[in-house]
Amino acid sequence: MLWARRKRTNIKRTAGALHSGMVMASLEPVLYERGLALDTFEGRAAMVTAHASLLIPRLKLMETREGGRLAEAVNALILDGFDASFREKGVGDSSIARKMRKLAEVHYGLGKSLAEAYSVEDDARHAAVAACVLRNAICMPDKQTELADYMLAQRQWLAEQPDEAFLSGALIWKSLV
Repeated sequence: MLWARRKRTNIKRTAGALHSGMVMASLEPVLYERGLALDTFEGRAAMVTAHASLLIPRLKLMETREGGRLAEAVNALILDGFDASFREKGVGDSSIARKMRKLAEVHYGLGKSLAEAYSVEDDARHAAVAACVLRNAICMPDKQTELADYMLAQRQWLAEQPDEAFLSGALIWKSLV
């Protein structure tokens, strides 16, 4: 019993570190300065989701069961973060459930769309990701190609990282600068 509790604590701590790193990468100022992300509440949430669409599948590919548990824990932290952000904005308890439901639908829908774009054959993948971010209005007009470059570079970077980087929570995201 104690061993299981310790393991859950380690998963939560590691997921927290992975989530923090992912959010920091999502909120990197250069993304917003270059127009690759919209500097609005919805734009920041979309960038968190876009980064989650890279991290969570990579966690699920790990050769250990902890990968799936980490993926679930990170996703829960993302939704908790959205809830906390609404509360910080002063959204009242009476409307927060409706707003969270809508944001969760956008989160899962965008995540699914990006996953489909990433699964396209290599030679058409870039165009599929660019079309997805354009269709979902994640970036400024005419920046979808640059955002697709960034997302696919991050995806490749994460694929190259050893499982230990994820399991330790010490994952470093590739910098855009």
